[in-house]
Amino acid sequence: MILNEAEARTIISKILSFGTADEMRVNLAGWRSGNTRFALNTVTTSGDQEDLSISITAFFGKKKGAASTNEVDDAALKRAVRMAEDIARVAPEDPEYVPELASQKYLDVDPYFESTAAATPDLRARAAEAAVDPAMKKGLVAAGFFDHSNGFSAVGNNKGLWGYYRNSNASYSVTVRSTDGAASGWDSVDSRKIEDVEYRGSSGRAIRKAEESRDAKRLDPGVYPVILEPQAVAELMSFAFFTLDARSADEGRSFFSKPGGKNKIGEKIAGSNITVRSDPTHPDLLGEPFGWDGLPAKKITWIEKGVLKQLFYSRYWAQKQGKEPTGFPGSVVFDGGKGSLEDLIKDTDKAVLITRFWYTNFVDPETMLVTGLTRDGTFWVEKGRIKHAVRNFRFNESPVAVLNKVTGMSRSVRVGDSLVPAVRASAFTFSSISDAV
Repeated sequence: MILNEAEARTIISKILSFGTADEMRVNLAGWRSGNTRFALNTVTTSGDQEDLSISITAFFGKKKGAASTNEVDDAALKRAVRMAEDIARVAPEDPEYVPELASQKYLDVDPYFESTAAATPDLRARAAEAAVDPAMKKGLVAAGFFDHSNGFSAVGNNKGLWGYYRNSNASYSVTVRSTDGAASGWDSVDSRKIEDVEYRGSSGRAIRKAEESRDAKRLDPGVYPVILEPQAVAELMSFAFFTLDARSADEGRSFFSKPGGKNKIGEKIAGSNITVRSDPTHPDLLGEPFGWDGLPAKKITWIEKGVLKQLFYSRYWAQKQGKEPTGFPGSVVFDGGKGSLEDLIKDTDKAVLITRFWYTNFVDPETMLVTGLTRDGTFWVEKGRIKHAVRNFRFNESPVAVLNKVTGMSRSVRVGDSLVPAVRASAFTFSSISDAV
């Protein structure tokens, strides 16, 4: 269910009027979404969904209770308020309590496009056809998923906080395999604006990778130069970007820790060519203007020319440490170069080209050592061109170590809610051969 700002304000005001708690916050969100899934060269499912979510958080002093509902009649809203307050009355005091926010000022960002909201199942069917038909003609098997959504989010409390925005997003991903399962290619594209989801080009890239990954040759495990495509960069670097947490650093539990309860802010942790920032206003991202608690999203530089400039401070930890809260690192922009992935390949003497990773996990958070597998297209690049496919690997590597070995980058492109480049690094550790495709 999609509500305009006036409708959302009316419901939140009504809920607050039912409450008796010292502090009360209401989060209201609604959405409509559609999706089409295809596999084995045929559409398998297609559906649409619509819903509304109301979350109520009540405080009596430092005691907190919460309840939720998706019903908007007065009786249901009163029940939810009463439940949240009843829980708060009997709950222990929250040792990490922070007062609710008063009125806030938000960035002028509008992540909503009517074209995405108006998308139809016919469009999704055409996208599936754009993968299935050419795959079948080449004796390949395609599977994929196309989804689009639009919605709104509102927050209000009894201390004057109010925020509202609408959003939309569309994404398409496709995997193409040989009939014997020995070769695989993958690609994905997403955008706030559905007309920018170039599903034909994405399908073509996946098909090409599947064809090129036939007859993969064995390359012994070891340390090799690599080119990580943007999806691989996003998957690996998420372990670095989303562990930029001041609390875990100050408590000695992360890579960013220093002895004596200190952290590495101000120290050089990456190559001088590495800058990572958050920018919710970036036209290719258009992030959310506020978080769940109403804290405004901000433009923040996390790493600048290799120097750690900032860590993520929650409201509680910021209050404890006498800092400004930052909000979680969203709308991440990893500043890249100017050329394309193809330009980066042409400028490379030797490297392993990686489409993406999967089944990635921490081995050791304190050193930021990560393990995982390559997947859906791994190739040997020599003298500026892809020479042949290679069998997949398991890797053991640190994203921060990679950030200190970057020798080239493409321009940044959107992957999920981030902008990241393809990256060439001088060394990357492959620990074993994988039978995965």
